[in-house]
Amino acid sequence: MNYRRYLSAVLLIPLFSTWTMAQTAELSPEELDAAFTAEDAAREAAGWSDKIIERPAVDPLASMSAEADLVIRATVIAQEVAYDDNDIPFTHTTFSVNEVLEGSYADSQITVVQEGGPLKEEPKNVLMLSHTHYFMPGQEELLFLELNPNSSYPYSQVVIKNRFGVVNGKVFNENGRGMIYTETAAAPGYKLSWSKDRNPNPRFSEFKIGSHEFSKQFTERDHRGEQPDQPVSRQQQVDTRPGYESGVDISTFKHALNRHGG
Repeated sequence: MNYRRYLSAVLLIPLFSTWTMAQTAELSPEELDAAFTAEDAAREAAGWSDKIIERPAVDPLASMSAEADLVIRATVIAQEVAYDDNDIPFTHTTFSVNEVLEGSYADSQITVVQEGGPLKEEPKNVLMLSHTHYFMPGQEELLFLELNPNSSYPYSQVVIKNRFGVVNGKVFNENGRGMIYTETAAAPGYKLSWSKDRNPNPRFSEFKIGSHEFSKQFTERDHRGEQPDQPVSRQQQVDTRPGYESGVDISTFKHALNRHGG
């Protein structure tokens, strides 16, 4: 038997097959669109995974409510700094409880302890941490709190999960953007967003730690950090969101929280 001829014939098969495939006519854009099914679109949205994952609609009020043991409207009435055995400063902020929106709380006051404040040996220097919330006496707040009364650490007995400022009866984030509440037909039945501009009230841009005064500096490059559900295109777009004066008031927020949060 001629093995050389047999081997040549075997090797020609894949070469011929490849050449034949290369000659197949390409599909037109219209044909490609027609062949792109709804399942393909879902798989593309999932990063071309072989498994399509149905993601439930985001319900921010329900999420915030689930993380908190207590939701209150309160006013800052006092602050003081205490030091632990290692001279680390902790700021104690006491609130007068104006209203309990969710949960149960019998006392008229509540104190939040957070790490940070003027250093004991060097009071001209201040310890500041990114996760710490800064308050000033007289400010009205809307607080979602986690309660751990049996904790041996004061700073973990009352933990701030979410914080919103209240000015003239309306709700704002920590940087002064008004909370916009819009009811929708799609689940979860509403959408939360932030106003296109900020309330100029100094409480959103200035704060004090001890005798030290600080000012926040804002940039307007885009709103990705404050609008996670709204992608920003590469081209400049006109911001059609309402202004801060259209922000939700406490009464509407309470109704929304009762409806969606718990």
